[in-house]
Amino acid sequence: MTEKHHEAIYRRFRPAAFDKVLGQRHVVNVLRRQLATGETSHAYLFSGTRGTGKTTMARLLAKGLNCIDPDAGNRPCGVCENCVSIQNGSFPDVVEIDAASNNGVDNVREITGSVIYPPQIGRTRVFIIDEAHMLTAAANNAFLKTLEEPPDNTVFIMATTEPGKMLATIRSRCLSFEFKRVPAAVIADGMKQIVKELGQEADDDAIALIAANADGSVRDALSILEQCLSAGAEKLTREDVLEALGSAGDEAISGIASAVFAGDTGAALIRFGELLVSGKEVRRVMEDWIDWLRSALLLKYLEKPETLLNRSAENLATIKAETAGVDEKTLADHIVKLSKLYNESRWSSHPGILLEMLIIELSDR
Repeated sequence: MTEKHHEAIYRRFRPAAFDKVLGQRHVVNVLRRQLATGETSHAYLFSGTRGTGKTTMARLLAKGLNCIDPDAGNRPCGVCENCVSIQNGSFPDVVEIDAASNNGVDNVREITGSVIYPPQIGRTRVFIIDEAHMLTAAANNAFLKTLEEPPDNTVFIMATTEPGKMLATIRSRCLSFEFKRVPAAVIADGMKQIVKELGQEADDDAIALIAANADGSVRDALSILEQCLSAGAEKLTREDVLEALGSAGDEAISGIASAVFAGDTGAALIRFGELLVSGKEVRRVMEDWIDWLRSALLLKYLEKPETLLNRSAENLATIKAETAGVDEKTLADHIVKLSKLYNESRWSSHPGILLEMLIIELSDR
């Protein structure tokens, strides 16, 4: 019997065509137009934070350059033999290199030495270089001449999270695109569609929380979603996501914050201690507390804050009621002090003690 291997959600739902890409419309529109007119560049630089689709877009461009759909405006089609082969990583004319582990001059010379050969199957040989900023100085110099005068049937696509570390001479020879963080609303819509395709169910609050914690990264959103769904709940709820993330939850945070506002230091310390006993990470508690306070503060100014705060109307109504007697200055002061401690705590071996000291300071007023 053949053993079936689990396929990660982010691999299973990797976009096969441009219309499946979440966000990055500014990149998609230009690449589509170039493929339709045949006026593509010989070198591209995709930069941006992790998980925003740089490598995915590079593969889509490689597909478009080798897609055999007769309608150039429909490339990549995602279903032709070449597109499927590229998606599976078995197309001989598309080569992917991870510069984080293959960044030496010998690795680059393998590329530069092979560009003289024509494509084996497709129209264009495509070299995708991930983490391109990791190339050594010698490797960059070896690569520069080929990048200046590449063969007509060769395209280089470099992806990086740190374009500032790349040689200016390399960057100047590429058509550059900056990948932006994907808006939470766009990520949420994408996650809803994936949940539906998986035959699962999820509350809107749960999806919104996943999108908010992804921080603009589609890959992170997919990883969180997979972690949540692996628990096997019939319907994914906000509480399920909080548990998967290790979050304290609004109720627990409200208990600490309300005790602090009331000046009940003992109650605040006990509630914090209960979170530690339950296995919550100290810095995660700080993150959740800061987010809760931010929501409380913005509720003082916004009439319809649901979308901006990625919380349900019911949760926001509860927070608003619990902080009705707390002024804006106090909320802002607590956010600043907690944020400062959050940054400082990364260097401490006892972050829990530091947070206890801050709880005493904030409640003893």
